[in-house]
Amino acid sequence: MNDYLLSDGRELEIRLAEESDMGEAAETFRQVASERVYLDTEEVPHETAGIWGERWKENGKDSLFAIGAVGGRIIGGLVLTPYSRSPKSSHVRTLGMWILKEFRGLNAGNSLIDYAMEWGRARSISKIHLGVFSSNTGAIGLYIKKGFQVEGSLKNNALINGTLVDEIFMGLEL
Repeated sequence: MNDYLLSDGRELEIRLAEESDMGEAAETFRQVASERVYLDTEEVPHETAGIWGERWKENGKDSLFAIGAVGGRIIGGLVLTPYSRSPKSSHVRTLGMWILKEFRGLNAGNSLIDYAMEWGRARSISKIHLGVFSSNTGAIGLYIKKGFQVEGSLKNNALINGTLVDEIFMGLEL
């Protein structure tokens, strides 16, 4: 468990997600997905909490599911999962992150990425990559600030609110 500060002075606790967190974590994911802007997922089934609970029984070993909480309330999360099952890419993890709207711009994303980078370095992970929609300029700015570099894109890969946007692929060498 690590404690960080949000820019408004509140304490942000970041730790490995536990099975008991899955319902609330899934609800935060559902809220962000329902905005239909930031995540590829738009609808989150109610059985997600149970599926996540099963999937993350080995949390912290080969993969990471961390949650951020403020005053005991889960406000977002981050996952690092193996890029593939091939030994050729065992050093690479794929990052996914979500943060509730009212906590964006308060340093939560920055802190979650710091936590993920520390976790990865401690396990000899040497690369983190992600995909982000070109319309998500706040996230792109954060990733660049953290050292991620654009590695490519898929043109017009998503239709968001009637507008075609690119999916940008970014990578970070740890």
